[in-house]
Amino acid sequence: MHWFKQCTWAAGLSLGALACAGSDVPAKQLADAEASIRAAREVGAEHSPDSALQLKMANDRLSRAQSLSAEGENEAAAKLLEEAEADAELALLLARKEDAQKRALEAESRAGKFNEQGGAKSDTGSQPQP
Repeated sequence: MHWFKQCTWAAGLSLGALACAGSDVPAKQLADAEASIRAAREVGAEHSPDSALQLKMANDRLSRAQSLSAEGENEAAAKLLEEAEADAELALLLARKEDAQKRALEAESRAGKFNEQGGAKSDTGSQPQP
């Protein structure tokens, strides 16, 4: 009977620890949101109006999630962390899109200059004669 009480007590203690651990904002979720924000910054999301706005929203949500977590509002904090990560990923995509568009315009401009300098011959109107 003594071992039964010990097992019951240990099981109760384990369940209590799991319940407490389950209510905290997961460290992985926090790390994922922070990593997404860092990735967006690394590609220059702060320098484009659209991506900068998304990055600001991600940072604001991350800060609010940390405050909520400190207040014990872990479910709300977890939801904000998901939203912060999504905002940061959108900022990253928008920054990459703008960079790709800028590169395409530069390539188009170089190609136009190359054609103007006679670097490429046009084949319109010059069909080989049999």
